[in-house]
Amino acid sequence: MKLAFRLSSLSAVLVLAPLALAQQPAPRAITIDDYFQIREVRDPQLSPDAKWVAYSIKTVLLNEDKNEERIWIVPTAGGDPLALTADGVSSAHARWRPDGKFLAFLSARDEGKTQVWLLNRLGGDAERLTDTPQDVQDFAWSPDSS
Repeated sequence: MKLAFRLSSLSAVLVLAPLALAQQPAPRAITIDDYFQIREVRDPQLSPDAKWVAYSIKTVLLNEDKNEERIWIVPTAGGDPLALTADGVSSAHARWRPDGKFLAFLSARDEGKTQVWLLNRLGGDAERLTDTPQDVQDFAWSPDSS
């Protein structure tokens, strides 16, 4: 009985597979517009408790002739990603505070220079931590979160 079921299932797959393949659109060459639609996932950072991953997604804004990055987090156990930063301003280089409650990141908000900003991982408004006359290129947390 099991053998008959397996054989009939196999027969159905063999008969229906060519039909399914025939309905797929013909492959086409990638275009320059396709290339600019690709979003790049960058700089994954595991939270200190290993429950979250922060990362940025780089998008090319061809009509505006610029790139934009947004910071996202996703639970390591699986689930939907959460956008921590909004469209319209680039934010990148997210780093977890050693206690895991906050993320610091680089952003040139308010039409200013790139500065270090702090954001609660649960949401809310970002707070600027630095105010330097030049762009901040990099930063790191000390082990005591200062």
